[in-house]
Amino acid sequence: MLLTKTTEIAIQCLVLLSRMPKGTLITPQPISATLGSSESYTSKILRTLAKADLLESHRGASGGFSLAREPRDISLLEVVEACEGAIIGNHCREFPDPAMLSRTCGFHQAMVEFQEGVKELLRKWNIEEMAAKPLSDSKDAPDCKLRRILDAEGSIPRRGGGDGGLLDQPKIIPMR
Repeated sequence: MLLTKTTEIAIQCLVLLSRMPKGTLITPQPISATLGSSESYTSKILRTLAKADLLESHRGASGGFSLAREPRDISLLEVVEACEGAIIGNHCREFPDPAMLSRTCGFHQAMVEFQEGVKELLRKWNIEEMAAKPLSDSKDAPDCKLRRILDAEGSIPRRGGGDGGLLDQPKIIPMR
């Protein structure tokens, strides 16, 4: 199973939002600039994530997007299914009774096992874990899609304060 660009960007958006101070609102503009995607495409993805209750959308001049739940409570399975639809197997026919699986062809059994394995793996990972995995600083480390998020964090100015402050971008607004 290959993930679409939409799903990859959705994961990156959620990781980026999870690394910001709690309660920060962000518009598509700084996200798209950080991720190197178009603002309209990023907006579409953010709306998809909001529709799936992974993000909250705040309207108005001081609006933006924020995480709808704690990052540890957002599984990769939820993100993939929000962007790509339910993960369904490519097998002969759906059977409502799982006991019938043993009476199906080998291909059907293999595809059901594949489907369940993929779902279990995606269910196991969450946004918090993805954001917490360290990246190598080694010059010979392979390029990584999440590296641009971490690289951007160091270059985004922050306001003062002992808690690390809020991002000092015109379109990133702290929630009240």
